[in-house]
Amino acid sequence: MSDETFDPAISALEERSRALFRESVAGLDMGTRSRLTQVRHAALAAADRSQRRGWWLLRPPVWVSAAGVTAAAVLSVALWFGGPSTHHGQMTAADTQSKFEDLDIIASSDESSGDAMDMLQDDIDFYAWADKTANGEPTA
Repeated sequence: MSDETFDPAISALEERSRALFRESVAGLDMGTRSRLTQVRHAALAAADRSQRRGWWLLRPPVWVSAAGVTAAAVLSVALWFGGPSTHHGQMTAADTQSKFEDLDIIASSDESSGDAMDMLQDDIDFYAWADKTANGEPTA
């Protein structure tokens, strides 16, 4: 089975393009054809020389990709085990739970119960006492 499609419009376009190209080439004199051929061969030779000289730039050795994979693995392990939680002290499950409870209190403002800040303002004396108790200050 072939990958070519036999569309008549494309075939007509190809035939017309070939005919125009052949006419343009036939209209050149021999001096111009010779110069174009020489320039073409010089360009092909220069491309061949640069390709042979810089082949290692285009295709790096296998150890370069292995070094990249190793560096990525070391970085991911360092980020996994040396994350910010280890630098700022360990958080216990109780600390995390109390922070979630505080967040739930603030976030659970229903339309019927009013604003959460209003709820906090209602018992300001209690919160002042709780703050003094938590900081170890004597209560009056």
